[in-house]
Amino acid sequence: MERFGNIDTMQVLLVVILLLCGYFFLFQAVAKRAASRSSIPLLAIVLLLVYLLVSLPLVLIISQMGGLSFTFLALLILASFIGVIAFFYFVFKHYREINKGMLVLFLLYLLMISYVTVFSRRGRVQTDILLKFDSIEEALRRHSLEPLQHLWLNIAMFVPIGILFPAICPQRLDKLSCVLPLGMLLTTLIETTQLMLRIGQCDLEDMIANTLGACLGLLIFRLYKRLQYRA
Repeated sequence: MERFGNIDTMQVLLVVILLLCGYFFLFQAVAKRAASRSSIPLLAIVLLLVYLLVSLPLVLIISQMGGLSFTFLALLILASFIGVIAFFYFVFKHYREINKGMLVLFLLYLLMISYVTVFSRRGRVQTDILLKFDSIEEALRRHSLEPLQHLWLNIAMFVPIGILFPAICPQRLDKLSCVLPLGMLLTTLIETTQLMLRIGQCDLEDMIANTLGACLGLLIFRLYKRLQYRA
């Protein structure tokens, strides 16, 4: 198991993930107002260049002010604030369209995940920074699925996210471009909170598994919709 005493490697990765999530959300908002579908690829390139020209100097300035940890914390707070504001703006704007029951279930499930991954944990322990897929290597070596149990659990934990979130407003949220960044942002928030509070491992394998779980949930939701339509 490859471990790093210095958390900078993982922090760089998490900063990149947050920046990618920011770009996806920004592109999605801008693409809705594109004049035509044919202009979207050019718009994506231009927007990416502008986004990099603005975000990268800002990240460098913040890092000079307080180091990489401070940079990541600042981006995390900004991403969380923007995400919460965008979500409630969407709910307010499309209040008549959304499924209120699914909205309540989605919020309750977020609270449950927060309790399981953060609030239920006690004590301050040394946080491990894991960047190697040991469970997959162990499963292949032993020819057994047992080492993958933790991986399955992380995938399963985020499957309801991919189901409940698009169910809030299927006409607008039933998109990979909505669920994928959401899964990435939520798992980044969890792993970062565990890292900063020193209550668990900050594991790249967990982050990928959580994001895959959200995407799998979206696939299940779409299959269910298709079966309903045929029925």
